[in-house]
Amino acid sequence: MEKIFRKSLTTFGEKSLNVSERIFKVSINTHGCLCMQRLYGLNESQGRALQHKGSHLLITAGPGTGKTHTLVYRIAELIPSLKSDDKILAITFTNKAARQMKERLLSLGVDMSFLFVGTFHAFCLKLLRDYFEHTALPQNFEVVDPQKIEGFSQETLERISYMKSTQLAIIPDNEFRAYQRYLHENRWIDFDDILKEALLLLEDEDVLNEVSLKYRHILVDEYQDINIVQNALLKKLLYQGALLAAIGDANQSIYGFRGSRVEFFSRFEKDFPGALTMALEENYRSASNLVAAAGQMMGGIQLLARMEAQGKLIVHHAATDRAEADYVARKIEKLVGGLDMRTSHKARYGFGEVAVLYRLNAQGLLIGQMLDHLGVPYQLAHQKKRAELYCDEDALNQNEEEFEFDVQKVSLMSLHAAKGLEFPVVFIVGCEDHLLPLDFLKMKADPKEERRLFYVGMTRAKEELYLTHVRTRYLFGQALLQEPSPFLADIKEELKAYEAVKKSVPKAKPDDRQMKLF
Repeated sequence: MEKIFRKSLTTFGEKSLNVSERIFKVSINTHGCLCMQRLYGLNESQGRALQHKGSHLLITAGPGTGKTHTLVYRIAELIPSLKSDDKILAITFTNKAARQMKERLLSLGVDMSFLFVGTFHAFCLKLLRDYFEHTALPQNFEVVDPQKIEGFSQETLERISYMKSTQLAIIPDNEFRAYQRYLHENRWIDFDDILKEALLLLEDEDVLNEVSLKYRHILVDEYQDINIVQNALLKKLLYQGALLAAIGDANQSIYGFRGSRVEFFSRFEKDFPGALTMALEENYRSASNLVAAAGQMMGGIQLLARMEAQGKLIVHHAATDRAEADYVARKIEKLVGGLDMRTSHKARYGFGEVAVLYRLNAQGLLIGQMLDHLGVPYQLAHQKKRAELYCDEDALNQNEEEFEFDVQKVSLMSLHAAKGLEFPVVFIVGCEDHLLPLDFLKMKADPKEERRLFYVGMTRAKEELYLTHVRTRYLFGQALLQEPSPFLADIKEELKAYEAVKKSVPKAKPDDRQMKLF
């Protein structure tokens, strides 16, 4: 076991030496969990999750409970138990999360040759490249750039994608057949085909034996977001007795429209017999009243808040969406200390510590205009960069936001884009029925998933949370009379403060008697 860490020492230098030695010593220490808690800075529940061995494990981890911290140290703890040819497979749901996990593991001096860290799609694409001769794919196949697909409507492409994500056995219609024929003629597979083709590849018993024997421990982050194909892939990969440790939060499952199925979380012990479930329940991110409010909105979820400071939860009602945008922009201007001599005062936050979240991207346009008017720098998180060349790496990034955060700018983004992020100050605009939950024109979302989405938004805030709603909103050329979101009513009144716009009062004119004195 020690050789595994010794190998990494030559790669990462003297700084890693101490960390690696300490990890190794702790892993064989008979005092177990208590010693590791002191070394890693883990709480008791994190320590138990780290130490568990001998069966599959599901870790339920609410927002701000140290999910990534626990997962990274569990990986570091498992490495000394590996045999020389064994590997660990660590699955994340975004490439950004994979990069962050790799960086944290490298900082511990972990030998990355014992690991594959990446998304389901990255791992499956690697399998298809490594075992190409066992597939029925065209030679030199490429993952298609979505912008190259012609002759199919966006609605058709979305429908086919949903079919591939939610069905193991597809009964193809004419459009589906035409689409697949079009891909094959161009030697292409699409993003969803990566997973489907990998599942077909693992039907080959020789390939299945080799792959499932190689990866002895499989760890999956954000388990609440898996779909039916990913669930089937995991069952295949456990064929030779590997152990699965999954971590996530069913209350943050927000990708049902992409095919994810939150019920896999509740049936984990049925899917993987003998599994144990543990919970991380201490929140280190948000002020206690914000944690309590978010829990109330979700029907009484109770996380133990470790931040002693009280935060702000402000509800603001505006007459129109323009008045709402004006309120948000001026409040941000005040929070960052003012932008001119007239309004300048001590800044409480930097621009990059503030985020404005909304259900539909169209809502961000008016907010941006008001920020522009006041000279507040901002960035739109749904803007994407276009790669000039298209390779496997570009293909794997196609469903992610290609966006680098500028700490000198306020962030404007959808509630979905905010998943996994945190900010000292968060505004959620449009807290109205028919927007949250979404039920507008042809856009109708699952009300339960919409509640979880609002929960995700609320739990991005560390210190101050502003929830705004309006009476009249102009959206897609329509004037809508709005009512407050029913989610707001689920938060107890004692946790909410209401803030109205202060109207300027004109100075009283001096009367004649005063004038006679001059």
